[in-house]
Amino acid sequence: MKKLMILVAILTVGFANAQPGERNLTPEQMASMQSKKMTLVLDLDTKQQVRVEQLLLVLAKERVADKMNREDRSQLNDLEKITRMENRLDKRIAMKREMKSILNTDQYKRWEKMIAKRAKRKAGKNKRGERRNPW
Repeated sequence: MKKLMILVAILTVGFANAQPGERNLTPEQMASMQSKKMTLVLDLDTKQQVRVEQLLLVLAKERVADKMNREDRSQLNDLEKITRMENRLDKRIAMKREMKSILNTDQYKRWEKMIAKRAKRKAGKNKRGERRNPW
């Protein structure tokens, strides 16, 4: 029975990660999907879900507007790169503060764990999504 549960969990995670076309969503669709996922995980009420979706919509629109292709990024000088990194960090700080005002303490702790888990998972992959060789 345990083996069956583990197999089901692995398949569920595999299929959830292999969602085709998710990269071609509009900012509105991205914000809606993310807020619904967060509602399921964090047990948000309707008011919280609306506020989170509005915040995620603003962030998704900014992310689409700030997106640069690889050639443009390679032509940035060091000062421009630092400025872009500082702007990204400022946005993350602002989002964290806003989420803290929307969520209660238990939800906020769970959200932080979610973010930390995602960051840890991303840190182990290179730009093509492949695992880095630890040696």
